[in-house]
Amino acid sequence: MRAAAVLRLTVVFILWVGAASSAYAEDAWVEVKSANFTVITNGGERRARDVALQFERYRSAIQIGWPWARVQLDRPVIVLAAKDQATMKMLAPEYWEKGTKFDVSSVFTTAADAYYIALRSDIRAEDRPGSNPYQASYWPYTNLALSSAFEHPLPVWFRDGLAAVLSNSIVRDTKIEFGQPLHSAVVTLQSEARLKMAEFLAVDAKSSYYTSNITRNNFDAQAWGVMHYLLFGRPDDRADRVNQIAKLLFDGKSSVDAVQQVFGSLDALDTAYFNYVKSGIFRYTIMKTPADAATDDIKVQPLSPAAVAAMRARYHVAMGRAADARALIAKEKEQPSVSTSMVEAEAMLLDRDNQRDAARGAYAKAVAADSQSFFAYYRLATLEWQPNADVTAMARQEMLLRRSVALNGRYAPAYTFLADVLTGENHPAEAIDMAKRAATLAPTDAQPRLALARALWRASRLEEARGQALAARTFADSDGERADVQAMLDGLARAQAAK
Repeated sequence: MRAAAVLRLTVVFILWVGAASSAYAEDAWVEVKSANFTVITNGGERRARDVALQFERYRSAIQIGWPWARVQLDRPVIVLAAKDQATMKMLAPEYWEKGTKFDVSSVFTTAADAYYIALRSDIRAEDRPGSNPYQASYWPYTNLALSSAFEHPLPVWFRDGLAAVLSNSIVRDTKIEFGQPLHSAVVTLQSEARLKMAEFLAVDAKSSYYTSNITRNNFDAQAWGVMHYLLFGRPDDRADRVNQIAKLLFDGKSSVDAVQQVFGSLDALDTAYFNYVKSGIFRYTIMKTPADAATDDIKVQPLSPAAVAAMRARYHVAMGRAADARALIAKEKEQPSVSTSMVEAEAMLLDRDNQRDAARGAYAKAVAADSQSFFAYYRLATLEWQPNADVTAMARQEMLLRRSVALNGRYAPAYTFLADVLTGENHPAEAIDMAKRAATLAPTDAQPRLALARALWRASRLEEARGQALAARTFADSDGERADVQAMLDGLARAQAAK
C-alpha cells in the first residue's frame, strides 16, 4: 500500500501579521455546530448561528435543485467567521500586506483533515442586490459538490460554469435568489475575446486556454455566460435541460454530444447565449428557503484560549504558515498540559515538513488521548504501514482504520486502505465491501479500484478483478498509478494463464 498515494494536501498560502495575538486574546470565541458545518467566530453566538444557517440553506437549495450533486463532502467544513475586517486581516493579511487595495471577504482552502472557509461575518447586512459577498467561498464548495457526483471527470465548462452561477446566489432568511448576474463575468464577455461553442466545449483541465493566466478569466466568464443562458435565458419549460445534460454526462456522453442532444445546433446556441449576454437583461430564480435547513439542531460551546490557539495553529498549517504554527505550539507546550487538538496540529505540521517519524509519534499521542479526528487515525495507520507486516501490526492498522471510518464515513482513502488491510488478513469478502464503498465515494480515483481488484483477486474472482484494474487505468492520473495498474494487469494475466 503506497500511503503517499492517498495523502493529497492542497494548501493556499496566506500571510500572517504579528499583531494578531493580542486581538485574539481579547476576543471571546464560540463554536457552533450545525448538521453539516462548524462555525468558529469571535462575533458571538447569534452571528455564528446566522452563518451556519446561511450555509445550511445554500446546501439544501443545491440538493433540491440539483439532486445529483454531492453536497455532503468527504471531510468537515469549518467556517472561521471573522467578526470584522480587522479579524479578517489577521486571518488573511496577504491581501493587505502586498499593498493592494483589494478587500477580501472570504477565502477557501483545503487541508488534509477539513475544508476551511474564512470569511467576514459582518458584511451580510451590507451585501448589494446581485452580489454575494461569500461567492469566493460558495464557488469551491459548489465545485466540489458537483465534481464528486460523477464517475467520469466532469467537463470544466459545465462544472465551473454551474458553480459560478450558483455561487453568486444571495441567501436570505426567507428566500434564496439563485443565479443573480455576475457583474465581472458580464463585463469580460462584453469586452473580451471568446471561443466558438465547439472550441469552448472541447476545453479541458489540461488545455492551455484553461491553464493560462491570460485566458483563464475569459474562459471562466464564458462558462458563466453559457450556463446562465442554459438555466435562465430560455423559456421556463427549458430550465431543467441542464439536469438533462448532467444525466448524459453522467452516462459518459461527450460535452458536444450531450449539448447537441438537449439543445440542438451548437452554432445557434453560440449566437443565442451571446445575444443574451449582450442584452444586459438577466433572469434568475427566487426559491423559498428550504424548511429543513432552518433547523434548531445546533450545538453551541464557548472556546477556551487553548482551543482558540489550537484552531489558529491548525489553520496556519492549512495555509502553509509553518513558523506561526510552530510559535503557537511552542507556547502551548509551556503549559502543564497540551490539548489533543494542538497535538494534532503539531502532527500535521511535522507531516507537512516530511518529518515522518516525529509525525508518527505525534499522531500516536493524539490517538492515545482519544482524538476525535478521523484523519489522525487514518494517517497514523499509513505512517505505521510496512510491507510484510506481522499479524499484530495488521490488527493495529485495522483498528485504526475502523476508528477512522467510524468518525467519518465519507473519506474514501480510509476505506481503500482498510480494504487492503483486510485483503492482507485474508478477509476478501469484507475487503470487497470496503473497496466498493471507497469506489462509490471517490468514483474518479484509481486507488479504490485497485484495492477492489486486489480483493477480488484474493477471492479468486479474476475476471472481475481485471475489470476493476481496467477501470483503474482509466482514472490513473500519475506515472506511479499507471505502473501499479499495469503490474496488476500483468499479474492477473499470469494467474489466468496458470488456471
